[in-house]
Amino acid sequence: MEPLERDLDGAAELATQHAAEQGELLRLARRTIHQVATTGQIVPYETDNLWFMERAAVFVTLRAAPTDDEPEGALRGCVGQLAADAPLYASVQDAAAKAATVDPRFYPVASEEVDGLSIEVSILSPMRLIDTLSQINIGRDGLLIVGQRRRGLLLPEVAVDYGWDARQFVRQLCRKAALPDDAWPGHAQLYAFTTESFTAPAEVA
Repeated sequence: MEPLERDLDGAAELATQHAAEQGELLRLARRTIHQVATTGQIVPYETDNLWFMERAAVFVTLRAAPTDDEPEGALRGCVGQLAADAPLYASVQDAAAKAATVDPRFYPVASEEVDGLSIEVSILSPMRLIDTLSQINIGRDGLLIVGQRRRGLLLPEVAVDYGWDARQFVRQLCRKAALPDDAWPGHAQLYAFTTESFTAPAEVA
């Protein structure tokens, strides 16, 4: 079996292993958004789940209800961490709260909106350095670029949604980081990562 096949098989096995726990993390994200939207506070969460206690970097993506123009639902917020500095459950709470309240591209989520949002939790793998475009696997890899005191990150699904190839993916990442299109490889470092992602649909239409 090739290394990539082993990686994908391992990711699928991990997702299956955690399937029963993913629902609790999604419910925790929604409860946290409710809490910050109504009180501005995050209620402490207690758990003895060993996976939830592992340190992890997480992104939370919020989307409004699908429309004809936005069949996936318009983006309503997306925030996360790059470093695995906190337990998984705390990273989910932190990312969910910030996606709902401090993403500078959007107004804060109102309490009456919360049940109408779909919520995606993405747990990031460790970063691996990219030297050539051929090392980027569209559909599996997200990308992080760091250089000139700037950085930008795009999750794996973004390249798929927009139909980008590896070169376009890197170019758009440079633009998100406010870097020149040709910043990489000469003036920035590029990293790839995979995600374990799972989604809860809106609870009301």
